[in-house]
Amino acid sequence: MEDLPELRTERLLLRPFRYGDVDDVFAYATDPEWNRYLGLPEPYTRGMAEEFVARAILADPEKNPMWAIVHEGRVCGGIDLRIRRPGLAEMGYSIAQRLWGQGFMTEAVRAVIGHAFESMGIVRIQAYAASRNKGSWRVMEKAGMKREGVLRSNGAIRGESIDDVLYAIVGGDWPPPEPPSDAEPAPEAPPELRTDRLLLRPFCMADVDDVFANASDPEWGRYIQVPAPYTPRDAEEFVARLVLTDPEENLRWALVHEGRVAGNVDLTPGPVGVAELGFALAWPLWGRGLVTEAAEAVLAHGFESMGLVRIFGYAVSANAASRRVMEKLGMKQEGVLRRHRRIRGEYVDDAFYSILREEWSPSETGG
Repeated sequence: MEDLPELRTERLLLRPFRYGDVDDVFAYATDPEWNRYLGLPEPYTRGMAEEFVARAILADPEKNPMWAIVHEGRVCGGIDLRIRRPGLAEMGYSIAQRLWGQGFMTEAVRAVIGHAFESMGIVRIQAYAASRNKGSWRVMEKAGMKREGVLRSNGAIRGESIDDVLYAIVGGDWPPPEPPSDAEPAPEAPPELRTDRLLLRPFCMADVDDVFANASDPEWGRYIQVPAPYTPRDAEEFVARLVLTDPEENLRWALVHEGRVAGNVDLTPGPVGVAELGFALAWPLWGRGLVTEAAEAVLAHGFESMGLVRIFGYAVSANAASRRVMEKLGMKQEGVLRRHRRIRGEYVDDAFYSILREEWSPSETGG
């Protein structure tokens, strides 16, 4: 049995796991965010970390090669291949939450795909991700993998049935084309957008007080899953997450009206060319066309600057105001998703809307 080879990338070392890795694995695996889509038991114990490392050490490198991902001297995740039959491998991976959104996981995935095709005789590599795990979708797409389908109720996380998206890459598609050398660097933040009455800009930590004022109003949370009662600490954590969000994974603008943050509008990329629209506005400003005005600017950015071909959104079926916003934008209702979300302990139906690039026209939207 051959030893597992080390793989090196620009910023990472992928090597076999060692007994001394238990502390690092335990450190990153106890973060609930890391486990959000993995469905491992909680709380994650040191014994679980020891068992994981033990299994990795004993894994057959010809049937289930398992690499520790090392960044700056510490193990920060793992990646493995499971050989399902000759020529077919299934890939799994995870990385510490503190490194999300920085391209590290894509870097490791590309290294393993290259090794599998070039040195292991693999002809197809496939991988699954929970349908809500958009960060994992992005990793696979950046690595050149293509979505092949959705497997309904393919797994369960903490007792809840989930759908999985299936991605794959075949040897003939490797390596994927490199971006042009003169390609523009990825944006560090969403660009500022201006309308007649609004400024849409990136969030900053100074916005905490305005966010707390908006979200502590019970009307704000009527159709949104937010903590109740809403505390200043909730606002701090919400804004901190927005400040740290990778703009390639989620574009979120603060909606500024008369000098104050009055809400937010966001675009969350999904499959290539598709994004989800979301919005929220302080209750005292409802009914004045401000959300429509902001969302129209975001649609224009999505279709004209990002090259999107489809933008979709949800609204609780009972939320007539949000549905009206999407209709003013020219979005068409495609259906009703029954018991689609849980808000304050109660399952709600969502109306599902979308608009295609060829259907969109700024002149047809109303304020």
